[in-house]
Amino acid sequence: MENNMSYRIIALGVAALMAASPVQAQRRGTIEMGAFGGATSYDNSLSLNNGSGGGLRIGAFLDPRWAIELDGSGMGAGRPVGLSSDAHVTSLSARLALTPLVIGRLSWVIAAGAVNTDYGTRSSYGVSGLLGAKLALGDRAALRVDAITDYMTKRKDTNTGFRAGISLFRQPVTRVQTVTVVGPPAPAVMREDSVSATEQRRLRLIASQYGALRDSLSRPTLDTPVAASSMIALATMREMIHFATDSSLLSDSAKVTLDSKLEIFRSNPAMRIVIVGNTDERATDAYNLALGGRRADAAKAYLVSKGVDPVRIEIASRGESKPIAAGTTTDAQAQNRRAEFRLLVASDYLLPPKM
Repeated sequence: MENNMSYRIIALGVAALMAASPVQAQRRGTIEMGAFGGATSYDNSLSLNNGSGGGLRIGAFLDPRWAIELDGSGMGAGRPVGLSSDAHVTSLSARLALTPLVIGRLSWVIAAGAVNTDYGTRSSYGVSGLLGAKLALGDRAALRVDAITDYMTKRKDTNTGFRAGISLFRQPVTRVQTVTVVGPPAPAVMREDSVSATEQRRLRLIASQYGALRDSLSRPTLDTPVAASSMIALATMREMIHFATDSSLLSDSAKVTLDSKLEIFRSNPAMRIVIVGNTDERATDAYNLALGGRRADAAKAYLVSKGVDPVRIEIASRGESKPIAAGTTTDAQAQNRRAEFRLLVASDYLLPPKM
């Protein structure tokens, strides 16, 4: 009877989990839903044989490492010869879980909290500890195994168990609302002597760059070989650089990529660009936005150190908001830790480096 009930619990849990939509696991606000089967060894003082059954789990991630988990399980346990009929043992647990280590698709979990166990004729409460591991099957699902120890402070007995099951992840939809407030423009008051000499030089430089761009538009159409060279120059300018985890230091390969852009700058004096820093999904939104800014600034500082006028380069950060690779695998995260280069001002074609 108890085993049939356990099978029903597992079947209902799997059916509910199939409705979960594909999301990225282990991000703030992610909901983890799971079903599991397992076995429990009860304290000798309870006069119960080992039990088996299943249960359900639900949890919510507070950030990429911390989560709150609730689970309930039902176990059918026999009794030694000569005692009454088999017992149906139910347990309810609440734990605070930490993911201290992630290696590729494998993540480790440790958790601690409170447990209440009903043995059919009596109940007890105590503390519960968990050590587990999750193997990601993609962005929406993971296999999970847990080893659990419950110490009942009321009866001074200890129960240990093992569980194995599947977890699915669901992240709430993020809604963004943009509100535009239109008001009368503030009056601009500027005296001729209020503009500094540095600002005047900057404005004259921008005006001359736009003039050079205007003049370039009147040039005749170039032959096909030059057009091909222009496409190569454009591809060189758009080539991205990548960074190590939680770092804005330029690697040797990133410096080689930046060096290849220097001659394009020299051959196209009217060209201006923006460098956009990006990160993977780990850490908070605010931290990733700042990290993306540091990465863009590092690329700009290198180009400026090689002679590019800083007024020709702007920087921006999008943090984790614009990934180019989906998922939370090591390869996807490496692709998303990048800096992109976009043209702000340029003629219809870019002149290739002078040979």
